[in-house]
Amino acid sequence: MNTYSKHEPRLKERQRAEAARAIAAAAEDVFAERGLREARMEEIASRAGVSVGTVYNHFADRDALLRELIESRRAQLARKLDGALAAAAGEPFRDQLRSFCRTVFEHFETHRGFLAIMLQADTAHLEHPSEAMREVKARALALVERGLAAHALKPDGKDLWSMLLLGSIRSLLVHELKFPGKLHVAERADAVVDFFLGGAAA
Repeated sequence: MNTYSKHEPRLKERQRAEAARAIAAAAEDVFAERGLREARMEEIASRAGVSVGTVYNHFADRDALLRELIESRRAQLARKLDGALAAAAGEPFRDQLRSFCRTVFEHFETHRGFLAIMLQADTAHLEHPSEAMREVKARALALVERGLAAHALKPDGKDLWSMLLLGSIRSLLVHELKFPGKLHVAERADAVVDFFLGGAAA
Protein backbone atom coordinates (compact mmCIF):
# COMPACT_ATOMS: atom_id res chain seq x y z
CA MET A 1 0.00 0.00 0.00
CA ASN A 2 1.48 3.36 -0.95
CA THR A 3 1.44 6.45 1.26
CA TYR A 4 -1.39 8.07 -0.68
CA SER A 5 -3.74 5.10 -0.43
CA LYS A 6 -3.01 4.80 3.31
CA HIS A 7 -4.09 8.39 3.93
CA GLU A 8 -6.86 8.48 1.31
CA PRO A 9 -9.76 7.70 3.72
CA ARG A 10 -8.71 10.52 6.04
CA LEU A 11 -8.27 12.88 3.11
CA LYS A 12 -11.76 12.05 1.80
CA GLU A 13 -13.21 12.48 5.29
CA ARG A 14 -11.55 15.90 5.61
CA GLN A 15 -12.79 16.93 2.16
CA ARG A 16 -16.31 15.81 3.04
CA ALA A 17 -16.21 17.81 6.29
CA GLU A 18 -14.94 20.90 4.43
CA ALA A 19 -17.71 20.56 1.85
CA ALA A 20 -20.31 20.25 4.61
CA ARG A 21 -19.00 23.42 6.28
CA ALA A 22 -19.07 25.31 2.98
CA ILE A 23 -22.63 24.14 2.29
CA ALA A 24 -23.77 25.15 5.80
CA ALA A 25 -22.22 28.62 5.46
CA ALA A 26 -23.79 29.12 2.04
CA ALA A 27 -27.16 27.82 3.25
CA GLU A 28 -27.08 30.23 6.20
CA ASP A 29 -26.68 33.17 3.81
CA VAL A 30 -29.25 31.97 1.27
CA PHE A 31 -31.92 31.15 3.85
CA ALA A 32 -31.36 34.53 5.48
CA GLU A 33 -31.56 36.45 2.19
CA ARG A 34 -34.30 34.52 0.38
CA GLY A 35 -36.40 33.44 3.33
CA LEU A 36 -37.11 29.95 4.59
CA ARG A 37 -39.54 29.15 1.76
CA GLU A 38 -37.77 30.72 -1.19
CA ALA A 39 -34.23 29.40 -0.68
CA ARG A 40 -33.16 26.99 -3.44
CA MET A 41 -30.63 24.17 -3.27
CA GLU A 42 -29.16 25.27 -6.62
CA GLU A 43 -28.18 28.67 -5.23
CA ILE A 44 -26.82 27.11 -2.07
CA ALA A 45 -24.66 24.76 -4.15
CA SER A 46 -23.43 27.62 -6.34
CA ARG A 47 -22.41 29.74 -3.37
CA ALA A 48 -20.72 26.79 -1.70
CA GLY A 49 -18.75 26.08 -4.87
CA VAL A 50 -20.04 22.53 -5.19
CA SER A 51 -22.48 20.70 -7.44
CA VAL A 52 -26.14 20.29 -6.54
CA GLY A 53 -25.48 16.55 -6.40
CA THR A 54 -22.86 17.13 -3.70
CA VAL A 55 -25.39 19.03 -1.62
CA TYR A 56 -27.83 16.14 -1.94
CA ASN A 57 -25.07 13.70 -0.99
CA HIS A 58 -24.88 15.50 2.34
CA PHE A 59 -28.54 16.39 2.87
CA ALA A 60 -31.67 14.57 1.71
CA ASP A 61 -33.52 17.80 0.91
CA ARG A 62 -33.78 21.49 1.75
CA ASP A 63 -35.67 20.88 4.99
CA ALA A 64 -33.00 18.44 6.18
CA LEU A 65 -30.31 21.00 5.40
CA LEU A 66 -32.19 23.70 7.32
CA ARG A 67 -32.72 21.39 10.31
CA GLU A 68 -29.04 20.46 10.39
CA LEU A 69 -27.98 24.11 10.11
CA ILE A 70 -30.27 25.19 12.95
CA GLU A 71 -29.18 22.27 15.15
CA SER A 72 -25.50 22.95 14.50
CA ARG A 73 -25.74 26.66 15.34
CA ARG A 74 -27.97 25.94 18.35
CA ALA A 75 -25.44 23.43 19.73
CA GLN A 76 -22.60 25.91 19.21
CA LEU A 77 -24.53 28.59 21.07
CA ALA A 78 -25.35 26.22 23.95
CA ARG A 79 -21.69 25.26 24.35
CA LYS A 80 -20.58 28.89 24.31
CA LEU A 81 -23.19 29.94 26.88
CA ASP A 82 -22.33 27.05 29.19
CA GLY A 83 -18.67 27.93 28.91
CA ALA A 84 -19.32 31.59 29.65
CA LEU A 85 -21.49 30.79 32.68
CA ALA A 86 -18.90 28.36 34.04
CA ALA A 87 -16.01 30.78 33.52
CA ALA A 88 -17.87 33.66 35.19
CA ALA A 89 -19.11 31.67 38.20
CA GLY A 90 -18.09 33.41 41.43
CA GLU A 91 -17.63 36.81 39.80
CA PRO A 92 -19.88 39.76 40.71
CA PHE A 93 -23.31 39.32 39.17
CA ARG A 94 -22.90 42.35 36.91
CA ASP A 95 -19.82 40.76 35.35
CA GLN A 96 -21.61 37.42 34.93
CA LEU A 97 -24.49 39.17 33.23
CA ARG A 98 -22.20 41.10 30.92
CA SER A 99 -20.34 37.90 29.97
CA PHE A 100 -23.64 36.17 29.21
CA CYS A 101 -24.88 39.01 27.01
CA ARG A 102 -21.59 39.33 25.16
CA THR A 103 -21.60 35.62 24.40
CA VAL A 104 -25.08 35.81 22.90
CA PHE A 105 -24.26 38.88 20.81
CA GLU A 106 -20.90 37.50 19.65
CA HIS A 107 -22.50 34.25 18.47
CA PHE A 108 -25.10 36.05 16.41
CA GLU A 109 -22.50 38.52 15.16
CA THR A 110 -20.53 35.59 13.78
CA HIS A 111 -23.65 33.91 12.43
CA ARG A 112 -25.73 36.87 11.31
CA GLY A 113 -27.56 34.73 8.77
CA PHE A 114 -28.61 32.35 11.51
CA LEU A 115 -29.95 35.30 13.48
CA ALA A 116 -32.18 36.22 10.54
CA ILE A 117 -33.37 32.61 10.24
CA MET A 118 -34.11 32.39 13.96
CA LEU A 119 -36.06 35.64 14.01
CA GLN A 120 -38.04 34.59 10.94
CA ALA A 121 -38.98 31.36 12.69
CA ASP A 122 -39.89 33.15 15.93
CA THR A 123 -42.07 35.66 14.08
CA ALA A 124 -43.88 32.92 12.16
CA HIS A 125 -44.42 30.76 15.24
CA LEU A 126 -44.73 33.04 18.25
CA GLU A 127 -46.07 30.24 20.45
CA HIS A 128 -43.04 28.07 19.57
CA PRO A 129 -39.82 30.08 19.93
CA SER A 130 -36.75 28.84 18.09
CA GLU A 131 -34.45 26.27 19.67
CA ALA A 132 -31.74 28.93 19.89
CA MET A 133 -33.92 31.25 21.93
CA ARG A 134 -34.93 28.34 24.16
CA GLU A 135 -31.23 27.75 24.84
CA VAL A 136 -30.78 31.42 25.72
CA LYS A 137 -33.89 31.35 27.93
CA ALA A 138 -32.75 28.29 29.88
CA ARG A 139 -29.37 29.89 30.63
CA ALA A 140 -30.99 33.23 31.44
CA LEU A 141 -33.15 31.48 34.04
CA ALA A 142 -30.06 29.92 35.60
CA LEU A 143 -28.28 33.27 35.61
CA VAL A 144 -31.23 35.00 37.28
CA GLU A 145 -31.21 32.31 39.97
CA ARG A 146 -27.56 33.15 40.61
CA GLY A 147 -28.44 36.83 40.88
CA LEU A 148 -31.22 36.12 43.34
CA ALA A 149 -29.01 33.85 45.43
CA ALA A 150 -26.33 36.56 45.56
CA HIS A 151 -28.96 39.19 46.52
CA ALA A 152 -27.99 41.12 43.40
CA LEU A 153 -31.60 41.04 42.18
CA LYS A 154 -34.74 41.98 44.06
CA PRO A 155 -36.88 38.96 45.02
CA ASP A 156 -40.07 40.90 44.28
CA GLY A 157 -40.94 40.27 40.66
CA LYS A 158 -38.38 37.47 40.33
CA ASP A 159 -40.65 35.59 37.92
CA LEU A 160 -40.32 38.49 35.48
CA TRP A 161 -36.55 39.00 35.50
CA SER A 162 -35.60 36.31 32.98
CA MET A 163 -38.38 37.42 30.62
CA LEU A 164 -37.27 41.05 30.82
CA LEU A 165 -33.64 40.05 30.28
CA LEU A 166 -34.56 38.00 27.22
CA GLY A 167 -36.72 40.81 25.89
CA SER A 168 -33.83 43.26 26.14
CA ILE A 169 -31.44 40.90 24.39
CA ARG A 170 -33.90 40.07 21.63
CA SER A 171 -34.67 43.75 21.04
CA LEU A 172 -31.00 44.50 20.44
CA LEU A 173 -30.66 41.44 18.18
CA VAL A 174 -33.51 42.75 16.04
CA HIS A 175 -31.99 46.25 16.07
CA GLU A 176 -28.61 44.90 14.98
CA LEU A 177 -30.19 42.93 12.15
CA LYS A 178 -31.98 46.04 10.87
CA PHE A 179 -29.12 48.47 11.53
CA PRO A 180 -25.89 46.46 11.36
CA GLY A 181 -22.80 47.99 12.88
CA LYS A 182 -24.58 50.71 14.86
CA LEU A 183 -23.40 49.24 18.17
CA HIS A 184 -20.38 47.08 18.89
CA VAL A 185 -20.89 43.82 20.77
CA ALA A 186 -19.51 45.31 24.00
CA GLU A 187 -21.82 48.31 23.71
CA ARG A 188 -24.83 46.05 23.22
CA ALA A 189 -23.88 43.96 26.24
CA ASP A 190 -23.36 47.03 28.41
CA ALA A 191 -26.67 48.49 27.27
CA VAL A 192 -28.56 45.36 28.34
CA VAL A 193 -26.71 45.17 31.67
CA ASP A 194 -27.34 48.83 32.52
CA PHE A 195 -30.97 48.69 31.46
CA PHE A 196 -31.70 45.41 33.24
CA LEU A 197 -29.93 46.18 36.49
CA GLY A 198 -31.32 49.69 36.54
CA GLY A 199 -34.76 48.19 37.08
CA ALA A 200 -33.93 44.91 38.79
CA ALA A 201 -30.94 45.67 41.02
CA ALA A 202 -31.44 45.19 44.77
